Amino acid sequence: MSNERSRTSRINGRPRPKVSPNRRRARCRPVLLAVLLGVASAATAQTSFLEVTPPADPYFVTPPEEDFWVNAVAPADVDGDGDLDFAAIGFYVVYNVSAEDRLVLFINDGPDPGGGGWSFSHQLLPMGSLTAGASDLAWADFDADADYDLAVGSDGATVIYRNDAGVLTPLDGALPGYWEDSGYTGAYDLRSLTWADADNDGDQDLLIPSVFDPDTSSMRTVLMRNDGASGSGWLFTDAAATIDPTVHAQSAWADDDSDGDLDLFLVNVDPYIGTGFVRRFGNDGGAFTASDLLAVRVEYGLADWGDCDGDGDLDILVSGNIQEADGTYDTVLRLYRNDGGSYTETTLIDAPNADWLDLHAATWADYDSDGDVDLLVTGNFVGAVDIEGKSDIFSNDGGVFTALGVNLPAPISSVGRGGTFTWFDLDADGDLDYLVAGAYYVPGGNGLVEARMHLYRNEAGLENLAPTAPTGLTAAPGSGGVALSWTPAEDDSTPPESITYDLDLRAVGGAPMGVGRPPEPGDVSAVTSWLLTGLAPGSYVWSVRAVDSAFNAGPVAEGTLTVAGESLFSDGFESGDLGAWSTSVP
Repeated sequence: MSNERSRTSRINGRPRPKVSPNRRRARCRPVLLAVLLGVASAATAQTSFLEVTPPADPYFVTPPEEDFWVNAVAPADVDGDGDLDFAAIGFYVVYNVSAEDRLVLFINDGPDPGGGGWSFSHQLLPMGSLTAGASDLAWADFDADADYDLAVGSDGATVIYRNDAGVLTPLDGALPGYWEDSGYTGAYDLRSLTWADADNDGDQDLLIPSVFDPDTSSMRTVLMRNDGASGSGWLFTDAAATIDPTVHAQSAWADDDSDGDLDLFLVNVDPYIGTGFVRRFGNDGGAFTASDLLAVRVEYGLADWGDCDGDGDLDILVSGNIQEADGTYDTVLRLYRNDGGSYTETTLIDAPNADWLDLHAATWADYDSDGDVDLLVTGNFVGAVDIEGKSDIFSNDGGVFTALGVNLPAPISSVGRGGTFTWFDLDADGDLDYLVAGAYYVPGGNGLVEARMHLYRNEAGLENLAPTAPTGLTAAPGSGGVALSWTPAEDDSTPPESITYDLDLRAVGGAPMGVGRPPEPGDVSAVTSWLLTGLAPGSYVWSVRAVDSAFNAGPVAEGTLTVAGESLFSDGFESGDLGAWSTSVP
């Protein structure tokens, strides 16, 4: 039996903790956490985190006897002003009075002019059939109008909110209902719903894992193909992709085999019936073929793709309680380094050693802006009185990871969903800041718990410059489509092999590529060429920009192409079909 299963029980419904009226006074003061570390260059910089939790924000610091229990957060530039806002879904509780499901946009208003923290304004979105249960959020510009739209999945419903100049409105039309079996504790939502151009037609499709099919009483993983505007609405069609079902998923997309389309990394976290897997679904013209990447099965926690050694191929991170190939159980933070498709494992934490009791989640990000991806890991440890949560950073120096002992705050996992966290560039200075929300013990509260949100600004001593614009944009006939290519961008710290790219396609005269992108790798991964297929006749602008390992995006380079005659390459390519192309760069 796993460690987590022996210590916790499945929790259904909402937490009903008691709270102390004085519970928040200690955390309204900014706190400075400093860490010394070596960086990739010969220079040494001091990196610190300054708490900028807004002391007067009614969601971050709720009144006595009230709490905002957050189940998922996701950053993006909602209002198009160039800085990152974020969405949060959860339920707002007034104890012994009410509990209300809420989907809230936190609009970034910059430093509080009165001092003492950051400032946000709030927008409540209509939830309709959504509830704030097992939830996930994902941003993308699915309608190519230069702002980011939001997909929300929760408790058997999936809704897309279309963004028009900062106003988000739910789309009409039924989507398969996202229903994640994550009532067990310690569940963190890190990229379950994901957007990706799975069919190479230049727009964003939506992957919805963990869909319950009432006709078969079984789960499905559904890829919804974006088929464009339909009257006053938008059309999404089930692509009938052969992708294995999940009950609690993480997903990521990248061109893993360098064939010009996006492959799917899918993890099924399953502590109950033993169907868990860590798989790659190779994409070949929209047909997906499954292959097991690891022999382990994740029971609690997650797995994710990332390039930890800067060699251009994708390594695997696993964090949490796993079943090994021999049937035994371990609680680990582990890397599987990819060398030509062969994976070499390195265990960074083997709990309950190294002051960790449980490990719940981890994520890649270059927090110190030195060009390689570091790790943020979160879990529990045995405190003086209670089991407490903590997060730590593992700094990456040339592929060697070292725990810094930062001890950032993290939720405990014994209440409700366990919590959520994200890296994002709050202050638009090129480095990554830290937002965390979840359940915490009330100091001196004899086991009572409360909901908290914390916000920490990264006070890094090194400047992180954005990558340069790609150059040498070309468009030419390709195998069944038009082949795009560009010369790699340059960056002050991220190696060329690890730079990822966003690719955008829209009609001439349409809105340009949006700013304030979500904190994630580029949407076509670390490539310098791409294939577009099935384009209707017309003139198009295609745009590409580079993204470094701290998710800092560079300027946009643009090219144009014109498709003449029938839908491009639908009946085989003829040179006359590609009417013209040109490029321009900033």
